[in-house]
This record gives sequence, C-alpha cells and structure tokens, in this order.
Amino acid sequence: MTTTTTAHVPEPQQGFRPREYAHTVLRTTQPKALIDWYGKVLGLQVVLDHPMIKFLTWDDSQDRLAVIPVQDAVAPPPNATGLDHTAFTVASLKELTDQYRALKAQGILPLRCMNHGVATSMYYLDPDGNMIELTVEAFASTAQTNAWLATGAFDANPAGALIDPEELCARVDSGEPEEQILTPHPQHAELLHEFVEAVRKERRGSSR
Repeated sequence: MTTTTTAHVPEPQQGFRPREYAHTVLRTTQPKALIDWYGKVLGLQVVLDHPMIKFLTWDDSQDRLAVIPVQDAVAPPPNATGLDHTAFTVASLKELTDQYRALKAQGILPLRCMNHGVATSMYYLDPDGNMIELTVEAFASTAQTNAWLATGAFDANPAGALIDPEELCARVDSGEPEEQILTPHPQHAELLHEFVEAVRKERRGSSR
C-alpha cells in the first residue's frame, strides 16, 4: 500500500474549535461495576449518585464521565461500528507503569501494550468492554514529533510495535532515561502485521 501524504501535526486552524474536552456518557446495566472500575483506573470520584444518572470527575470539573443505568440495554455485536476507544495522557512512564502495577494487583490487566512511535500506551477494557488507553507522549515538542513523522515510518505503520508491560516496567525501574525508552522501535515501519494479527486474535476471543 502506498500513501500520498506524510503524517504531520498541523498548525491550529482559525475559526471554531472546542476549548477543552468536557465529558463522555456511558449507558450500562451495571453502574456500580463501572463506577468502581473507573475509580481504580482513572481515579474518578462520584460527584452525584442519582438513580437516573451518575456524574464522576478526576479534576475540578463538575463531570468528566457520566453513567446512565439502563436495565434493558444490550451490548453491541462484536466488530460493530462506533467508538473504538478513549485515550488519556499521563505525565510519565513512571506514572504509567506504577498504575499498571497497582491495577494488576487488583486483577485489572491491559489488553495490550504498544509503542506507537509517537507515544507508548496501555489499553484496558472496562466491565462493559469499552476500551480505555493510558498513554505517554514520546516527544517533548511538536517539532520533534513532526521530525519523526517525516521519516514515513508512521505512514507505513500507524499502529506501532507490541511491547511487554513487564519489560517496560523493568526498563523504567533500571533508571534508563524515559526519553530513551519512548524512542520509536527501530523496525517500526515493518511491524504492522504483528499488530493486525494481535487484533484478529482479540476479536476471535471476544466472539466466543
């Protein structure tokens, strides 16, 4: 497959654009399980616990997540169209790996861990199967990001390289500089097939 445009981070456009992200609303048959899970994974606290809707936040906003109990709701079929996942940026690999260990101790494990080239991420599934990404950006500036994107590696492989979260933890524990750990995989452009096969296995497992 060939591409005609090299990926890059553009300059912000003039005109309308949102000031900031406000919130996401989930419908569920198991509100208590979702509230507990998001409390553990994202540090969300309940602002309002009403029979009709639950509001949660991790900062000084009124809400970043709302949960609507729906007794007769049904899950979408496997591989349905719609939202794939929601990503949340964390400050450092140390913070990411500390959270990985804290969640692992509570029986919450990532679906996969990836070096995307532009970021390193762990993906988790909530009790309803909604996917959450915790991510650390690889580069300190847009200029550095665009310099790597200009190599064309991201055009060839926009997914990245699968990595072992335990190996990631070991590298962080060793004192290796985070900017070195976050460096894109040297064979980034050639590794798309590994990601595609991993997703196929995940989908086969979810359809059973």
